[in-house]
Amino acid sequence: MLSRIIETLKYSLLEYRFYYLSIVLLLVLLIYNHNKTLTLEKELVRVNNELHVKQVTSERRQKAYDEKVKQQQEKLERMIKEIKSHK
Repeated sequence: MLSRIIETLKYSLLEYRFYYLSIVLLLVLLIYNHNKTLTLEKELVRVNNELHVKQVTSERRQKAYDEKVKQQQEKLERMIKEIKSHK
């Protein structure tokens, strides 16, 4: 009985080996692509975080620059008023 089952399995493996190998190959490719996708998603998160930090830094610098320009503009306007008042 056991030998009959073994013979049947051997025949089945020989007969359908292409299909079994194809399924195994597809599973390997699926796992590989899934791992690659996870790696790329981690890289995307890292790049997004880096971009966010750079954007926040840029916004802070722009705000500081705008504030400095505003202060210089106010100082210039005061100087112009002083010059006009001395005439």
